[in-house]
Amino acid sequence: MPDARTAAGPRVDERPPAGLSDVPVATAVVLAGGRPDPLLTDAALPKAFAALRGRPMVQFVLDALRATDGVGRIVIVGPPMLPAAVAAYADATVPDQGHLLDNIEAGLGGLAADAYALVAAADLPLLTARGVTAFLEAARALRADIAYGIVSRTDVLRACPGARKTFVRLRDGVFTGGSLVLLRRGAFDRVRPILAGAIAARKRPWDLARLFGIRTLAELVTGRLRIASLEARAAHITGLRVRAAVCPEPEIALDVDRAEDLAAMAQWLEAREIASRAPGAAGARP
Repeated sequence: MPDARTAAGPRVDERPPAGLSDVPVATAVVLAGGRPDPLLTDAALPKAFAALRGRPMVQFVLDALRATDGVGRIVIVGPPMLPAAVAAYADATVPDQGHLLDNIEAGLGGLAADAYALVAAADLPLLTARGVTAFLEAARALRADIAYGIVSRTDVLRACPGARKTFVRLRDGVFTGGSLVLLRRGAFDRVRPILAGAIAARKRPWDLARLFGIRTLAELVTGRLRIASLEARAAHITGLRVRAAVCPEPEIALDVDRAEDLAAMAQWLEAREIASRAPGAAGARP
């Protein structure tokens, strides 16, 4: 298997995007679509609208984005009839397109090819402006076309002991994926067919091996893969600067998949609120 750094493939422009580290993110796209989740919601709504401490879960994400400097425009991709309390946050709303990649594309609609957007999942109820800012700072420093947030296991379990997450062991440490991505609109257009292929092949190991390379998969399985090697392979496949942004704030990775997760979030939110009221408290972690 040719080495990703030397094999022929799409040419990566090594010049960083001009001024990325200095340009604020003007648009945030919140993905609040998906199939109805009767285990988490009372109505025929996606899990983003599960009730949490008397509010739809997505509102916690919207609050964090509204409080983040540089995020001025919010696009919500979700059900055609958004609850009024949620719709009030939106500068634009887009109907759910029925598929993750279609929803991202719809949310990015109208942006210029060189414009950057922050794409956020709607099931991050512990998210705060501090967490969004920490991710953006880490992502901008990489000067990438696409920056995907990851968090170390140490940071996750320090903040939320008992959190149920899938962790991957790399040479650099043990990490879990976050639910924030900073990307250039034109980069998404270019990488979308590759993402569609990866999603289609996710349960077919040999198809994944052909896409990512047997060597890369073998090193991943044995815990010998480095972040830099994974980034190099992504660059080889896409011709883009794809980077992993290591974020110190675990809230960007603490999402909700089950009713037990929702109950745990309620407990952590209550604990954070109590801690924030303590004398001299400057804000509590999740």
